[in-house]
Amino acid sequence: MNILVTGGAGFIGRAIIKKLSTDNNIIILDNFLEQVHGATPNKNIPDCTVIEGDISDKKAWELAFSYNPDIILHLASETGTGQSMTEITRYANTNIIGTTLMLDLLNNTKHNVKKVILSSSRAVYGEQDNIESNKKLNPLSVYAVTKLTQEQLISSSLNIPYTIFRYQNVYGPGQSIKNPYTGIISIFSKKFRSNFDVDIWDNGKPTRDFVYIDDVVDATILSIDNSHTNNQIINVGTGEAISILEVTKILRDKINKNCKINITKYHRPGDILHAKADITKAKKLGWVPKVNIIQGLHRFNTWFKTQET
Repeated sequence: MNILVTGGAGFIGRAIIKKLSTDNNIIILDNFLEQVHGATPNKNIPDCTVIEGDISDKKAWELAFSYNPDIILHLASETGTGQSMTEITRYANTNIIGTTLMLDLLNNTKHNVKKVILSSSRAVYGEQDNIESNKKLNPLSVYAVTKLTQEQLISSSLNIPYTIFRYQNVYGPGQSIKNPYTGIISIFSKKFRSNFDVDIWDNGKPTRDFVYIDDVVDATILSIDNSHTNNQIINVGTGEAISILEVTKILRDKINKNCKINITKYHRPGDILHAKADITKAKKLGWVPKVNIIQGLHRFNTWFKTQET
């Protein structure tokens, strides 16, 4: 099977590729953005065909389609709520135009693609707790709007099956520690190692559903051959919320107990207070999260100790 993975050099992409069967031919389309990968990115991804290109470039898509993919894992995306509020065109070009270019090829050319799998985000729900996939959506950031638009474009125009995953806060070994807009677990770990204090916004009240990378990978790969996931929107999380303050304390105690955690009233534009996924649908499809937050933070910290910052 030929599997095209956009954003395949990224955190989630590389993790998925490692677990895909070696019987598959993997094609990666990635722009190796310096913000994510650093000035000297590792472009050597074994047993994969790597295309260095941007999903907002039609020619990059045409080259990727020339490898006759059977499955498209559409992971490439600009991420980061805060950054999206000031770089609107950048987010729209990548997340929206990058998706429409794919759809143009799928709807107007001959191809072998049998399914598209989209990585979306819990951000599309806005301010809601215990979020279900059929709940009313209220995106509060530019990032969230672009992810919801991706979903709507795919669900309204594709004439082949699709699966949309709304990932919660994904973390784990391999997450970028160079990108200032990556997940807070990486960001805060880097700060503590550098002997910086950490500020927690919104009076320390925000909570999140942190889901470990291996569990995200398992859910995503499950959907490739599982027809029960066709044309479904599925939350991928743990179904459990933990405060960002509590996670920060665990990280501080593991990395640098001399650092302080400051509670502030500041509210980050476009951000939400609480998020916890209803994962009933995912469980019915045979997937359950296996790694809890304590286990996951231990594994992340073990990996983090080996990384240069």
